[in-house]
Amino acid sequence: MFRHHTLAHSINLIIHVLAGTLALGLGLIAILSSKGGRLHTRSGLLFIYAYTVVVTTAILGLLIFEFRSFLAVVTILSIYDVFSGYRALQLRGHRPQAVDKAASIVGALTPWIFVTAMHYAHLPWAPALTWSILGGLILITSYDLLRNILPETWLRKVWVQEHLYKMMSAYVAITSAFAGTVFPQYMPWAALLPSVVGFTVILSFFIAGPRAWKRGSRAKTPMIGDLTSSPTLDQ
Repeated sequence: MFRHHTLAHSINLIIHVLAGTLALGLGLIAILSSKGGRLHTRSGLLFIYAYTVVVTTAILGLLIFEFRSFLAVVTILSIYDVFSGYRALQLRGHRPQAVDKAASIVGALTPWIFVTAMHYAHLPWAPALTWSILGGLILITSYDLLRNILPETWLRKVWVQEHLYKMMSAYVAITSAFAGTVFPQYMPWAALLPSVVGFTVILSFFIAGPRAWKRGSRAKTPMIGDLTSSPTLDQ
């Protein structure tokens, strides 16, 4: 696997694979555990830590060692999903803060910047697969920007669903990246199949999970480095 890579590239790949495997396991635990419970809280927080390592090593790999357009767009979507999913948990239906507004604007502009850069750099990319991923980012950032004008009663009503969708989307993204990397001969279906399954699961949560959401809304929100304290929102 690492025969034709430099030592630095191999080390980066090993860390990436280990963190990715850990994130897949922790994410599955968070998905299957009782929402708002201690196991869900801890596994979800550790999932974010592992995911941070995954996207960091992915960025290094793409910029320094080997650029692949599919992995690039998955990384872009993943970064925003994890950040905004965690922020949804912190905000709990409150209006977006400055950091959220800035992230949404950057996220909304990123797909167009990426496609323009690919065009001018004459790099190979698959438009259908790329836009299917970046389209999801455009939809999420569009909604996040609308949170500045949507009624606060609506925001307070759906924040748990928002958190669930974004974190599940991040898990689907890392699963698709894993499948696309391990089974490149079956692309793009290797990447699309986990997406179809994942979003079917998300839909089932939305349909069958109101009681879990209500239970989760009464649970405390974990902060980075402090699993027991609730977030303090800047007024």
